[in-house]
Amino acid sequence: MNAVEHTPLPILLEDGSRYDWSEASYAPEVSVGRNSATVRHRLTGAPALHKLIEDGTAAWAVELRCPKTLMARVETSTSPNDPQVVSWSPDEVDDMVYIVPGLVALTPLSLGRSGLTSLWTDAGELRVPAGWWLAKGQACRSKTLTEALVTFRRNKDMAKGTMEVSPDDSSGRLRFAVHMAPDVFKQARSDRTLQVAALVGVCGWFPRVFGGAAAESWSESGTSDARDDNPLARELGDRLRQKRENVALWDDGNYDPALVATLLEPFHIVDFREDNDDEED
Repeated sequence: MNAVEHTPLPILLEDGSRYDWSEASYAPEVSVGRNSATVRHRLTGAPALHKLIEDGTAAWAVELRCPKTLMARVETSTSPNDPQVVSWSPDEVDDMVYIVPGLVALTPLSLGRSGLTSLWTDAGELRVPAGWWLAKGQACRSKTLTEALVTFRRNKDMAKGTMEVSPDDSSGRLRFAVHMAPDVFKQARSDRTLQVAALVGVCGWFPRVFGGAAAESWSESGTSDARDDNPLARELGDRLRQKRENVALWDDGNYDPALVATLLEPFHIVDFREDNDDEED
């Protein structure tokens, strides 16, 4: 079975995993704010798709999804150049919102073969229905990866100066709860160093929930999200390899949670030394 038979119509994906377009690329820029996102659609090498936008038969689009509340909708924009701004009400979401940008057909249309690869030479007429994604970007989170991974909780019963980390799947997806004594919790709200220290503790859990037999045991306990192949583990691994090519991950005996944490969220150190301090021990 060839690639054309797998999917009846071409689609231009941001990650380049499909070979439908010979020279085209779609590389949107997404900036997430408070209950809103601004998307700058970047489409190159596909004049046929730009023509559809000019004709009004296709439009820039952003899909918004909140799995916990089942909110899902697509907002479109016919402006060829201006960034697309989308927003959501705090009342319609809970926790994470996923933002997926792209280009969608507004009406049924016939897609020419200009710019398509030879895979589509003998595919017959390319009739595109309304609602078909002509280009699609990767999903972006409304929170950073660290915000999605970690939640901080004040625990009045803990001894001063202490914190403790535990996995938490009460929201339906794996997160890590950092329990803090009241004095630590108060200071951590404005002290990024304490936040990174907490992340080191979170990363110490990764071998137990993502790696080997320990991950299988954790999964059997009811946390379906905690498996070797879970999307969170894959995303973390990809992010870490981008930071350092040969970084040891959770299945490696050289795994270092402090290194992993500070690759994800580096310490911000202010250097207060005077010039002559370099001579001191």
